[in-house]
Amino acid sequence: MRVHDWLPVSAAALVTGAMALLLASVLTQGGDTAADTLMTVQEESGRWLGGSLMYLLASVGLILGLPSIIVLVRGPGRRTTMAACSVLAVGYVGTAGFAALLVFLRALVLTDGVDAAAIQDVSGEAGLVTFLAIWISAFYVGELLLALALFRAGPEVIGRWVPAMLLAHVAVSAGSSLAPDWVGQVSVVLAALPLCAIGIRVTQPT
Repeated sequence: MRVHDWLPVSAAALVTGAMALLLASVLTQGGDTAADTLMTVQEESGRWLGGSLMYLLASVGLILGLPSIIVLVRGPGRRTTMAACSVLAVGYVGTAGFAALLVFLRALVLTDGVDAAAIQDVSGEAGLVTFLAIWISAFYVGELLLALALFRAGPEVIGRWVPAMLLAHVAVSAGSSLAPDWVGQVSVVLAALPLCAIGIRVTQPT
């Protein structure tokens, strides 16, 4: 199979994954406290399940979309792009695990197997915190490397606003824990739009 045969599929998967990630973050907004999260899952379990499924779809789409990112950068920055995609793959695979975790939480809440105090205690468990830290770090490091690669590739490959938005996402996300909930949602937009732009750009003639 030649490159131009599968490239549109990979690009479409990248765009689909990015949009699914954006939708998932909106659907699984649970509030600032464990009690808020518990109430959200209890009262809107369907929305929570939908968000979990969107995370799973995002994981599959983004992984399948990685080849389109690699193909986009063929000159300066290619090695950095390869490194970025390798790190991002860890984050994208971890997204599927996060989706399973959300579904499991929903099952526990709906069967009265957990309360707000237990959620609060579990959220500080060392193994879970380590998993989440590795997962999130893979996203941030991968985005930093990808932004660097796209800057090196130059505006003839893709507009400067794309790597700039990736850097902005990392910067905003780093301080989102101290900001209102809407800031976190905006930060996901900053990550999704550049990926959509890459998916669209890679299918255009050069």
